Amino acid sequence: HEGERILIIDDFLANGEAAFGLARIVEQAGAEVVGIGIVIEKAFQPGGRLLQEAGYRVESLVRIASLEGAKVHFVE
Repeated sequence: HEGERILIIDDFLANGEAAFGLARIVEQAGAEVVGIGIVIEKAFQPGGRLLQEAGYRVESLVRIASLEGAKVHFVE
């Protein structure tokens, strides 16, 4: 509803398209996105950076630096 403060929660973040789409829906309804919570962020893809550059607060539980050599490497 108009005037509400919304926290978006998503499972994966790669390029940010899903989060941007949800944010647009929230804003079109007249509400405010106060943050975006992500379970797993692929930090080697641009989504997190693009969302932050657009002014959104992004918090991820796990950030993956790479998936090279059949191994998961995490951001420390």
